[in-house]
Amino acid sequence: MAKDFSNPKKLGFMRLLQVFFAFNVIVTIALLVFLVKGNYELGFEDILDFVNLIFDGISFWLIWQRKRLARYFIIGFSLFNIVLGTAFNIATGVFNPADQLLACTSDIILLAYFLTSRRAKAVLTKPFNAEVKQQELSKDINYYQPKTWAFWRNLIIYFCVFSVVGHWMEAGYCTLIRFGLIPGIYDPNSQIWSDWLYPFLVYGFGAVACVLLLYPVKNFLEKHIGSRVVPLIISFVINALVCTLIELAMGLMLNQPGPDGKLPLWDYSDMFCNFMGQVCLQNAVAFGVVATLMTWVIYPALEGWLAKVPRDGMNIAFIAVVVGFCILFFLYCINVLIPGVEVTADDDTGESTIEFSRQYDSDAGA
Repeated sequence: MAKDFSNPKKLGFMRLLQVFFAFNVIVTIALLVFLVKGNYELGFEDILDFVNLIFDGISFWLIWQRKRLARYFIIGFSLFNIVLGTAFNIATGVFNPADQLLACTSDIILLAYFLTSRRAKAVLTKPFNAEVKQQELSKDINYYQPKTWAFWRNLIIYFCVFSVVGHWMEAGYCTLIRFGLIPGIYDPNSQIWSDWLYPFLVYGFGAVACVLLLYPVKNFLEKHIGSRVVPLIISFVINALVCTLIELAMGLMLNQPGPDGKLPLWDYSDMFCNFMGQVCLQNAVAFGVVATLMTWVIYPALEGWLAKVPRDGMNIAFIAVVVGFCILFFLYCINVLIPGVEVTADDDTGESTIEFSRQYDSDAGA
């Protein structure tokens, strides 16, 4: 009996490839934080590895979406790696057949598999054309339903979650500055390096802005412009501009110069293409990238995933997230001192004690 390879849920060896692609991207990028500026020099192999990270990410998505283009893309890029790597080694005089064969092993495996695999041919069948684009757009528009409880429930969850995740993102961004991978300034004594669950509300509001404002703009552009690239570029520019204006507004309200003339919270005066030290081109690009990822990739993916969760399950998750966020918010963000009440903690047992002290009016006592 002939084996049926057409079940789209069974990827076989391609599932292992997806794991490899994801692992390679995550681990390689994570290890970049250990590269300190001035202590390394990027060579041809390093640049090719970075290009291959992009290849791995695209391949992962194409296989995940069961796109027919996946086979041709992976075959083409495998040939690209083999030919370019071999040509470079020959040109530099370091070519060795055995070493080159070993270096090309992974590309040869990919090439052989996607050229001969019946499962790949049977499963990777979805077209990559304008017709599918319109279907996907209709699906995206369906996510934006502000008259439903599910829409606002999910939006509140995003606000809570991204308030904390945004803290981690800022710490990661400052880590890149710290290791000299990108220019900029950071405060080693900032709160971002402690209390890792401290919610940074600005990022929660940023996520809300992406959903309520920037996501509809993205859908509008896709609907009225018959291209994939042009709407993406325009959306990126709008996203970067909106986020930069938000940062500028916050800076003008909260980051005014002190008596010494210095900006207390952040100061981009030494950064290229800055305005009043409050905003700069580098951060505008970074904000644009994050906001574009949120509106084009993260939000639709989250909505698609959450739509598969039963309604009662989502409502329970909503309660858990909101309660957890409230605990964090009131624990970290709001501290009220009550006269006559002192809270102390025992260093040995960790137990907290509430002490009440009564103050008497000396004149009344007389």
